[in-house]
Amino acid sequence: MKTARPGPDRFPILLTWLLPALLLAACGAVPGPAAVLPAEAPPPLVSFVFDDGNDTDLLVAQPLFAAQGAVASTAVTVDRIGTPEYLSAAQIRELAGAGWEIMSHTVSHPRLTTLEPAAIDAELARSKQELEALGVPVANLVYPYNGNDAVVREIAGRHYRAARGGGRDFNRGVADRTLLKSFPLKHDSGAMERLVDQAFAERSWLIFYLHEVNAKLRLAAARGEFLRGETLRFTPSGATGRFTVSHWFPLYGTSIYYVPLSGRPRPGDVVTGAVSGATAKFDDVMYDKPAQLTRLLAYIRERYPQMRIVTVDQGLDLLGVPALARP
Repeated sequence: MKTARPGPDRFPILLTWLLPALLLAACGAVPGPAAVLPAEAPPPLVSFVFDDGNDTDLLVAQPLFAAQGAVASTAVTVDRIGTPEYLSAAQIRELAGAGWEIMSHTVSHPRLTTLEPAAIDAELARSKQELEALGVPVANLVYPYNGNDAVVREIAGRHYRAARGGGRDFNRGVADRTLLKSFPLKHDSGAMERLVDQAFAERSWLIFYLHEVNAKLRLAAARGEFLRGETLRFTPSGATGRFTVSHWFPLYGTSIYYVPLSGRPRPGDVVTGAVSGATAKFDDVMYDKPAQLTRLLAYIRERYPQMRIVTVDQGLDLLGVPALARP
């Protein structure tokens, strides 16, 4: 049976509110091309956290962030390291070398609230130890499924500087270091940009989380079945990608999820599986997460030049949150 633990210490996040910006947001007005805060004002923050440790963090997302001079955080599930479609140890070190933060996402990705305290402690302690054994620093945690309670948070606070959950909210006012709030990155780019607008107006910390960086395409005239993980070739555009999974719906017909690796497919391309030999005609894009990330990063840079794109650990530094004392 679980025993109650004292709740974690809470710390103040000093975010001063800007009245003109709040009035702007309340009136529904859109800031100009380069909304600017007074020089003495603490900057609003935005972070991107990629959960699970998918290899697309390095293959697709990192170059997009580098193009904007930005970095992000990747939360790695230890048991998935080196398995198909997940980061290898060498890739984790490469991401860390590029300035990305490596976060813990436990060892086996359990729902921590279902475990006994000793098992929770083992998951959190071992994941940090094994990641740091790869030669990368690990200070912060992401709860699997965003699941946590008072017991989980108390144990997390022993091992980590901070931990991120969900909550679909901003980090403002007084925040719990073991319960940083975050929003899932949805496919509605306009809605995500409005969250950025609000974070700027409130001078708060906005954390987005997402998983594999992929795209969804609508296909026609499909013949055969693509194999998970095989390379897809688009002709005549020359684009390539990695097949993930396909779906069929009466309204939309056949669609596939794939990881863009090079080039951009064009409507009318013939898609061919390198191993299966399956083919289809590329009809149109249903959504494109790399393109959305590119648009959102550019939106932040161009509209809000004082808004800092930071890793979770950098955000904690800027807010004056002390590092966890080493044992």
